[in-house]
Amino acid sequence: MLPVLLIVLLQAAAPKEAAGSEKPTAQGIPPALRVNRAIALGIDHLRRAQQHDGSFLGYEGEHPGGLTAFVAYTLVKSGVRKDDRMLTRALGALAGREFKSVYSASAHLLLCEAMGGPARVIEAESSLEFLLANREDGVWGYPWGHLCDSNTQFALLALRAARCLGLEVPEEVLIEARAGLELFHDASGGFTYTPGDRVAYAGITAAALASLAVLQEAAGDLARLRAALKRDDDSREEAEEWLEARFDPQRNQYTEGAWTSIWHFAYLWAIERWCGLTQRERIGGRDWYSEGATWLLEMQTRDGSFGGGLADTCFALLFLRRATVTPNAELAEIYAEIDRSRAGHPPAVRSPGDEALRITDWWLAGPWEKAGDQVLLLEPPFDPADLRPRAKEKVARKEWERVALLLARWTDLEKLTGRTGKRQLWVLTTWLCMPEVSEGTPSAALLWLEVDEGWDVLLDGQRLSRERRRTPTVNYVSLPVGLLPGQHQLTVLVEDLRGMAFFGALLTDSIGGPPPVQLSARAERDGSTRR
Repeated sequence: MLPVLLIVLLQAAAPKEAAGSEKPTAQGIPPALRVNRAIALGIDHLRRAQQHDGSFLGYEGEHPGGLTAFVAYTLVKSGVRKDDRMLTRALGALAGREFKSVYSASAHLLLCEAMGGPARVIEAESSLEFLLANREDGVWGYPWGHLCDSNTQFALLALRAARCLGLEVPEEVLIEARAGLELFHDASGGFTYTPGDRVAYAGITAAALASLAVLQEAAGDLARLRAALKRDDDSREEAEEWLEARFDPQRNQYTEGAWTSIWHFAYLWAIERWCGLTQRERIGGRDWYSEGATWLLEMQTRDGSFGGGLADTCFALLFLRRATVTPNAELAEIYAEIDRSRAGHPPAVRSPGDEALRITDWWLAGPWEKAGDQVLLLEPPFDPADLRPRAKEKVARKEWERVALLLARWTDLEKLTGRTGKRQLWVLTTWLCMPEVSEGTPSAALLWLEVDEGWDVLLDGQRLSRERRRTPTVNYVSLPVGLLPGQHQLTVLVEDLRGMAFFGALLTDSIGGPPPVQLSARAERDGSTRR
């Protein structure tokens, strides 16, 4: 299971300033300096993660040596000196290694090209041979399983590196790769992860466009490849239009408007490669680098990492460095600027504390089943701003029942009720009760949801947030609320597309600590507290 991914919706309001501008941010730090700081802090995080033998742990069972090679590549592209002990130790850990997967062989080729030199050219030959020998229908996949657009993007980027090293990549391989990419192209215009997948999404579509850009670059001196690409111009333009219509650096969008947090940092790196290779400054009128960098700067944790592992940190650094087309440079000027203490800049709140108040007492109704192309979350069969639940009464033909959710963790609504299915919608509602402390003064709090798909949240009939997202794990979503004295109806719609409708809700203060001591939550409205 992937680590829990933490989404703090308050960050969506972060200012969208150009990362290359010298205009000070709200924190008083110029954006360019913030980016340099983030890169240096990320490098320091990777330095601390290095093992005694020089390696970096991760995916060793599937891709032996791959993560170590990819981290080392990231370090070089981020500006670390090639004689830095961290790099020399990583290279020592890779010495004599035979790479046995597309990801690991590709990462090794990228590293060899970034390091340069005759010794690396010789070393790169075996990884190139592996990639050339392990193709199917012109594209790449896992040694033990399916073809996929993700393996293919890495392989084509690695073939680009091989060509930069002066190694021969047969033109026929590139022509077949162009034809093979169409296996992932679906009717919507976007690209899917594996051939025949039902839904395209932005990260994989950006990866495919980056792969096409690699081929277009190679076609400069390869006439047959140039002709093949010309014949498929319409296909590429379709994908570009698909992504332009859905691009959002904070949302890895699916075709139909839902989004996923899976491999979000890889998505941004794919955007950087595509736009870097094609010299594109905007996507659908949006400054992809400025917006992406702003989001990344807000998501970096206090220890310098990004996301759920070392790979995510690498993807983020490669994006911030614009590594695909930026010449290697050393970090002397970056280290000269960094203020390691980050004094006066508290870290973002990413999860509720141990003293959070879990809301367990709710009215529940549902589920409603999706019919045809209807999106129930967006078009529920009732007005979510006008719900008055009572025992034995119904809303849109579904009876209300008062339920007690689990106290220790989120609850599976299907398991709780015994009502199972897919493509469903549930609704829950309860009351937040805040006795009067000081007249007219709101108490600041954070409402945390635990969900794995879409949600719609209303407080006193006013929408706080509505999102459609798919992830393989339960995620935290935090929403800032200001509660005046009185009672406030909290309503949550939960989208369940794949079965197992996970839901939980907690309350904390504005920094993730204990909520206001007077605050309580219960399904029945309290007649003793005025609203």
